[in-house]
Amino acid sequence: MSWTAFFLVLVSVFLHAGWNFLSKSGRPSAAFYLVMSMTSATIWLPFFLFSGLDAGKLPFSFWLYWIGSGVCEVLYVLGLFKAYSKCDISMAYPLARALPVLMVAAVTIVFGIGRIPGAAALAGMVVVSAGCLLMPLRSLQEFSLKSYLNPAIGAILLAAAGTTGYTVLDSMALPLFREAARDSALVGCGAYLFGIEAMLAIGLGWYVARRRRERAEFRRLFLKSAYPSLAGIFASGCYILILLAMGHVTNVSFIQAFRQMSLPLGVLAGIFILKENHAPVKLIGIGLVIAGLVMVSLN
Repeated sequence: MSWTAFFLVLVSVFLHAGWNFLSKSGRPSAAFYLVMSMTSATIWLPFFLFSGLDAGKLPFSFWLYWIGSGVCEVLYVLGLFKAYSKCDISMAYPLARALPVLMVAAVTIVFGIGRIPGAAALAGMVVVSAGCLLMPLRSLQEFSLKSYLNPAIGAILLAAAGTTGYTVLDSMALPLFREAARDSALVGCGAYLFGIEAMLAIGLGWYVARRRRERAEFRRLFLKSAYPSLAGIFASGCYILILLAMGHVTNVSFIQAFRQMSLPLGVLAGIFILKENHAPVKLIGIGLVIAGLVMVSLN
């Protein structure tokens, strides 16, 4: 991983922890994320309009990757809001972010996407995931399958699967898109992100429109609360940095691993700001995350 990719991801993790905290601190809902995606799509619309994109030059494979990424984004957001509505951020956030570290690495290795990570990097990813799995526990004695079999686990797994899907698909679709756009990396990434956010808004809009409670929540938030829009700015800024960083690594699993630097921030925000339960084992988990990230970076 280059230093450029490192600093891009470093800034993105603060933004990522920020928008997750905003979405959890209120009443988690699909309507909140719908306003977020609408805000993000509005921000990146000018980039799409002035990207000089020649859609006719985009191969069929791009459309498959792009649509698949949009579907995975919707699954990720739905899983995340359901998880946040059922448990603490210090439980949902680490698990939803930890599982994709191994899942992305597994997918890229199985399908031969990018250079295969070295043994030290793979070991670091395992350490990161182990640390994240410890964070939700109150003691080491609770480490068992039963501790993770709760109503939130399905939602967390859905969010993790969505993250894995859009990370891998974006890494394959973005180079094809930027080649057709023929503009700077920032403009190309911004135009691509508009398409993703627009698809996400459409998917969430369909979900919200079919549920009375979500429709009422949307009316409460739209143009009346600054939090969803602020979270949308953070989220779009976070992911544009990730898209830019993808051009500076040999395997996207490196980025997925380093994005986990946001986990200690999310956990600490839950403990000290939201006053969620905390225990020494969480500090052990944070230490493992940091150690694993160092292993990945050195490799």
